[in-house]
Amino acid sequence: MQKYFQHIILFLFTAFFFGCGKPGPTELVDDRPSEEGPLQYEVLAKNPEDALYKSGYDSTGLVLPPPLTDVFLFISKNVVSEQSLSLSYDIAEVFFFDRRDPFILPGGKGYGYHTKKVVPPRINSIYTKEVANMVHFGPHTSMQDSVLGSKYVLNRRGLFGDSLFLNYNSPVMFEYREKMMGPKIEFSIGVPEQIIGNVSVSQNGKGEKILLLSWNKATKDSVEIIVGGKLKNEKAATAFFKFHVKDNGQVKIPPGLISVIPRDRFDRLVFTFVRTSVSRRIASSLEFFTVIQNTHSIIIDYP
Repeated sequence: MQKYFQHIILFLFTAFFFGCGKPGPTELVDDRPSEEGPLQYEVLAKNPEDALYKSGYDSTGLVLPPPLTDVFLFISKNVVSEQSLSLSYDIAEVFFFDRRDPFILPGGKGYGYHTKKVVPPRINSIYTKEVANMVHFGPHTSMQDSVLGSKYVLNRRGLFGDSLFLNYNSPVMFEYREKMMGPKIEFSIGVPEQIIGNVSVSQNGKGEKILLLSWNKATKDSVEIIVGGKLKNEKAATAFFKFHVKDNGQVKIPPGLISVIPRDRFDRLVFTFVRTSVSRRIASSLEFFTVIQNTHSIIIDYP
């Protein structure tokens, strides 16, 4: 199951970025009872070919720019469950954008900025590691690669990897110096309360499949649920929909949702429950955009 970790995290990372755009043309009919209220959702993939998240958060035809900011800090504490097995994965990534150096895609469309090499920041007193900030863009049949600069990462998979141990409902300390001996920029951000999801399948009076998604309620106003599929005989995941729902513990997904995901292409479905905290702050003339979240991804056979 560990082979799915990277792809689930990239699936989430991509869904965060590309979920910021306008919904595509795919129609999802909300045929639940009217008293339950309308579902708020975004279509993340126009079709399965456009959202194969194989090797990077931007490996999709649905290319949109990352957040317009000087520094983007992404921290995620994750659990991936399939059948009776659950494994954890913590990740932190920091991007320092050079807003004087935009990255232009073939065809002239802008896609954010190149990233800068800096003094590595620290997270919970641990120095991050500099790695290449490589993007993969275009449809999966003709992917192109480009290195935009550097990014700074920590990650831990189960008991392996860096000494990054994130705790639910607890602070994470970020530290950065623009120069090695310069003044320190530091601030604390909190990991949201743990989210534990569950997926059950039943039928309505018409014999149609109904998905009941449930989770532990917390103090957040809302949660996000990303629904996707895993291609047959491949590790890649495609995110189809992102639902924005009240943090009240459960939601029924319309029967039409399942039929939109082609059974001949996908043999498993992925449901990711997300509690997220987003913030912006200015420090030393730099704007920091921070996303810190915890997730629970559940993989089931296509019902």
